[in-house]
Amino acid sequence: MSLFGLGRNQKTFRPKKSAPSGSKGAQLRKHIDATLGSGNLREAVRLPPGEDINEWLAVNTVDFFNQVNLLYGTLTEFCTSESCPTMTAGPKYEYRWADGVQIKKPIEVSAPKYVEYLMDWIEGQLDNESLFPQKLGMLPASWTPLVSQKCFILLELSSLPDLG
Repeated sequence: MSLFGLGRNQKTFRPKKSAPSGSKGAQLRKHIDATLGSGNLREAVRLPPGEDINEWLAVNTVDFFNQVNLLYGTLTEFCTSESCPTMTAGPKYEYRWADGVQIKKPIEVSAPKYVEYLMDWIEGQLDNESLFPQKLGMLPASWTPLVSQKCFILLELSSLPDLG
């Protein structure tokens, strides 16, 4: 067991993703940092006055991805393929992986493999310029449902009661 992850799989801790660039992105990031530690969660997630909802969602989606990634990076020593052979949510629910492209039919995988597949899939979408532009103000019309889906998946993943 390693305190800082030395000798572990390189996918354990991914590089921190950057929010879309632009001066507004930096301003929104400062607002998130200032309000998140305030103890008032409602204020931390509220759209700042005069800001674009899509830009706010873009910055927060990347931040949420980074937070979930960090959370799961800390659990990898305790949930291995041997100790968590399936991805479950309690005794009644088992998650199977399919991305619809490379893996079309859902397959059973260990909890760590499921999380790896899921984080790779979301990261691939966040890195896709046509889906998630890296400059604020250039978000496509189909963007809001896309980001809503990613946030829902990350929220569900971050609140699962049992990894395996």
